[in-house]
Amino acid sequence: MSQTTRWYLATTILLAGLICWLAANAPAAETESRTRINILAIHATKEEKPHIDPELEPLKEALSRSGYNSFRLVAKERRSVGTAETWEQPMLEDYALRVTPTVIAEDRVTLTYAWVHYEKDEQGRRIARVLQQVPMTLIKGKYFVSGGWRLKKGALVGAFAAE
Repeated sequence: MSQTTRWYLATTILLAGLICWLAANAPAAETESRTRINILAIHATKEEKPHIDPELEPLKEALSRSGYNSFRLVAKERRSVGTAETWEQPMLEDYALRVTPTVIAEDRVTLTYAWVHYEKDEQGRRIARVLQQVPMTLIKGKYFVSGGWRLKKGALVGAFAAE
């Protein structure tokens, strides 16, 4: 075997090894593995003089379909959540909203959201009762409004969006 042939063979083996190492250590081909989720807790009531908090104005049309005329933002949270990771955001009066992204793409997020109500069992232990669980796809930047769960006064509405 000539010197040139040995050099080509050694270079080929070296390059093949480098390609294998790069393939094994390269980041996953997914577009993204985390996304930011915004959750809003909204207290909806029926009042003589309608009211909507200024921050909720962009959601006015969706909120007005709830049968209530006044909407107050009581909590606003934002968190980075990865695929198959569940974020449970406490809301009002023992309610919580769970969000679990399953697919994160450049312009949309597929997730499952669940409304949960915490109650006490016969032994006084706090247990979670899932009221509603829905898989869906969100277009990033657009809020989805859900809820209408009865509170002592009014109802609880949640809105969430992916960034």
